[in-house]
Amino acid sequence: MLKIASTLKNQQGSVIVIATIVLALLAIIGISATNMSSNEVQVSTNAMLHNIAFYAADSGIEAARGFLNAIKIEDAANWENLLQVNEFTWNGVQVDTLNGVLDAEGGRTVGPATFTLTVADNDDLDGNDQIDTDDTVLLTSTATYRNATATIETSVRGAGEAYAQEHYNAGSSGDAVSESVAATANMRW
Repeated sequence: MLKIASTLKNQQGSVIVIATIVLALLAIIGISATNMSSNEVQVSTNAMLHNIAFYAADSGIEAARGFLNAIKIEDAANWENLLQVNEFTWNGVQVDTLNGVLDAEGGRTVGPATFTLTVADNDDLDGNDQIDTDDTVLLTSTATYRNATATIETSVRGAGEAYAQEHYNAGSSGDAVSESVAATANMRW
């Protein structure tokens, strides 16, 4: 009995056990912090890549809107040529897609990202998706950068006037305004 009591009073080596437990806890906390910071870096990188792709897709929409209107001004039948993928001449170059038009004008690259464009007829109730009867088409811009992809789709109205499409007013109202009477007159509703 005396030997057991003396063993309980002897605390030699307990510091090593406590130090080992504290060291193990600190190691676990350090590994967790490293994993969390690594995940945060990956999330912020993915967000940055997506933002680059999104802004490139948005740039594609803006470039395409301008070219669609210029195409409509030059020859209104060219919208149907784009919908039917028929060749037509744009600035001396044979093209059959909106991508071809932009490539003829200098390309579809915005910074490090690249966008592609598609034009489709909206549901203008004519039963034919290759003929535009209401001066409105659907424009889709898809941009890619590394492993990020962003797609924006919008409708574009063209009346054959210089910049007749609707756009957002710079006065932070957020309301779409029309720059021409012709664009307002073409509304179906």
